[in-house]
Amino acid sequence: MRRCFSLKTATLFGYYGYDNLGDELLCEESIRLLKEARFDRIYLLLRRDKVKAFSQPQVVPIDRFNPFKILMAIVKSDVIVCGGGGIFQDQTSMKSLLYYASIVRIGLMFRKPVLLLANSLGPLKHKLSKCVVRSLLHSKNVFFIARDEVSYRYARIVGAKNASLGTDLAIGAVERLPNCEKQKKISLCLKSELELDIVVETAKMYGFETILVPLSPQDRPACQKMAQKYALAVSDEPMKELTRSSLVVSQRFHGCLLACLVGSPFVSLNSSKSRRFFERYFPKYEGFCVKEDPAQIALAIVKLSNSRLESGRMIEDFRKMHDGVIAILRTLTKRKRG
Repeated sequence: MRRCFSLKTATLFGYYGYDNLGDELLCEESIRLLKEARFDRIYLLLRRDKVKAFSQPQVVPIDRFNPFKILMAIVKSDVIVCGGGGIFQDQTSMKSLLYYASIVRIGLMFRKPVLLLANSLGPLKHKLSKCVVRSLLHSKNVFFIARDEVSYRYARIVGAKNASLGTDLAIGAVERLPNCEKQKKISLCLKSELELDIVVETAKMYGFETILVPLSPQDRPACQKMAQKYALAVSDEPMKELTRSSLVVSQRFHGCLLACLVGSPFVSLNSSKSRRFFERYFPKYEGFCVKEDPAQIALAIVKLSNSRLESGRMIEDFRKMHDGVIAILRTLTKRKRG
């Protein structure tokens, strides 16, 4: 029997426990990777009201706002992992950036290696934010795998000690996506209200049914209002809806990504995150709407309605990143124990 002190342990954090489809996929993939790297125990930082209900072998959920428990988890861990997403930015709030940075900083204080796994950086509007992110990347104990080329270039420019280019963690979910037959449907993954008259009419003209698909509980109120106004249905099964839709219009990055993984075209609305990620794979793609203009959205639907996307290169990049991450995690834990 293995002794307790020989257990390989990690602390995993991100924007987890808020039922946001994209972030929950990132959480699942991060846990899967850590288990593949033979970690015996994973301390997972979750929203407080999700801790009691969470149950998964080898995973210990802890309240993400309990400083003492976070500190104890970090002290017991061989490595600290930030599992994906665009959390190192101050567009949402400065407070959230400082929260995530503080976890990294505490890990470094206890001489723990920190893996920023498939994260994007920015937007960083404030001088303080830029200083905070730069100081983290400067540490020889921080290993940054960028989700997109813009983040990778930024990391290199500011002097990151250990930076490499990866891709998005949620691509790993491709093997577990529901196998649904394609329908003449357009999924609208919207988090704020838009004028949809011309969008719905254009969809009808081309033989598409339109359905609202909230990807987070925060999106549902806006979707319910639009459903009433335009007599549209609201889906309670986002994963199934996205995989069987012929086209996806999304304000959220992972709505676009999931569409792409099943070969469906997407229209990305006012999202720099989506644009800088997908331009690497589809440099001349016509589905990026800089403004949330209904006429522009309708035009993009017309242009893309008969197209199909190939995600092979994206999946290949994920596999390379996956193998690289396993190797890094094994090296870091050996170094820590040696």
